[in-house]
Amino acid sequence: MSGAGGSATFTVTTGAGCAWTVSTTGNFVTVSTPTSQTGTGPVSFSVPENPGDTRTATLTVAGQAVVISQSPNDQVYGNWGGTITKGSGCLATLPASLEWTGTIRRTSTGANEFAISIPSLAVSQTLPIIISGNNIQFTVALDALYTFTATLSSDRRSLTGTFSGGSCSGTWNGTRR
Repeated sequence: MSGAGGSATFTVTTGAGCAWTVSTTGNFVTVSTPTSQTGTGPVSFSVPENPGDTRTATLTVAGQAVVISQSPNDQVYGNWGGTITKGSGCLATLPASLEWTGTIRRTSTGANEFAISIPSLAVSQTLPIIISGNNIQFTVALDALYTFTATLSSDRRSLTGTFSGGSCSGTWNGTRR
């Protein structure tokens, strides 16, 4: 199924008196036809935009499994990880580099957010993120307000950028996991 979402219909062909049901394992799939039917009939379902990682659901129709797999609508959405490397002006007590992990996702209101974790600093925050073409930007409050900017690669699965806040600046990078 397209990452943008969509709907589909297929027909179950059975004998006139044969009863059958439809169920799903995926909370992102909506079945729009009756889930209990008798005889030949349609099964219609819809899937919304996927703002995260590839996801899979199974429709069980008349005892048969129908697997629905949906890729992200945009490769930028999903799980990320990378390194933050301190540059000039940063506290000497900070490590030279820090590992980070996070998830970039679209909220139900259509806003973009970044749930980032920097374990060595005990930082775990969900922040608004601006995605404009292949450029991203967000700010995070630590000992000062830091602004992170980066450029996404053409396939939107890696990024490199800079950060600055207070008197500290440096670089950061990441890859889609």
